[in-house]
Amino acid sequence: MTDQEILRADAHVLADKVQKIFNPGKKQTIALESIDCRVREGEFVSLLGPSGCGKSTLLMMIAGLETPTAGGVFVGGKPMSKPREDIGLMFQDPTLLPWKSSLDNVLFPIKILKRDRDKYQKAAIELLSRVGLEQFLDKKPAQLSGGMRQRVAICRALVYDPEVLLMDEPFSALDAITRDEMNQVLMDLWQDFKKTGLFVTHSIREAVFLSDRVLVMSARPGRIIEDLKVPFDRPRDFSIVDSAEFNEICGYLRSKIDSQH
Repeated sequence: MTDQEILRADAHVLADKVQKIFNPGKKQTIALESIDCRVREGEFVSLLGPSGCGKSTLLMMIAGLETPTAGGVFVGGKPMSKPREDIGLMFQDPTLLPWKSSLDNVLFPIKILKRDRDKYQKAAIELLSRVGLEQFLDKKPAQLSGGMRQRVAICRALVYDPEVLLMDEPFSALDAITRDEMNQVLMDLWQDFKKTGLFVTHSIREAVFLSDRVLVMSARPGRIIEDLKVPFDRPRDFSIVDSAEFNEICGYLRSKIDSQH
C-alpha cells in the first residue's frame, strides 16, 4: 500500500492537499490552501475558525457541491464530484417547505430519492417523537418555534440513514437557551445513530461539547492549524460545560482563534 492508500483507508472523509481559488486571475481569492484533514468512520469533528476562513467552503466540497481547485476530497474512499445519497446536509436555515407538515418535510428526501414512503414513515414518526415533536406531526413550519424547525431538519437529514452528516452552523440563528437544548438533542441522537459527522460552528463551547475532535482553521487562506482531541467520554451531559477542564480547553481554542485576527 502507498502512503496515500493508507491515509484513505484510515479515513471515511478525507481532504487531501485541498486548495480552493475563487475567480482565478488578477482578482482571485484563495479561500483554502493545502487543507489536509480526515474524519474516521463514526467520528464527530467540528470546524472552528474566524469568519471567512473557508469552513463552509470545505464542507460544501465534502458535500460535492463545490469542486477543489487542487487536491482531492474523498468520502468512503471515493472522490467527491457531485452530491451523493449517502451524505446528509444541514444548513443554518432549516429550509423547510412552508406548505408541508413536519412529517411531510421529514419525508421529503424520500420523495426526491424516489424511495417507498411507506417504508420510511414509521422511522420518520419515531424520529420526530425522539426529539419531542410527536404532537406536532401535522403542524406546518409557521406553527413551530425556531428550535422545533431545526429538530424537524435534523430528522429530515437522518430519515434516509445517510452514512455521513454534514452540518453548516445549524444552530447559529437560535437563542442561547434553545441552542443549548439543540446541542443536547443532537448529542443524544448521535449516541444512537453513530454517523460520521462534520460540524461547522463559530461557538467554541458547542464544538467542544459535541465533538470527538476540533479542527481550528487559520484566517484566509484557510489552513488547519490545530487538531485537538476532546477528552470527555460519551455519552455526555450538558453539565460538563461547567467543569474546569472543559473551560480550559475552550480557553486554549479561543487563544488559537484569536491569534488569527
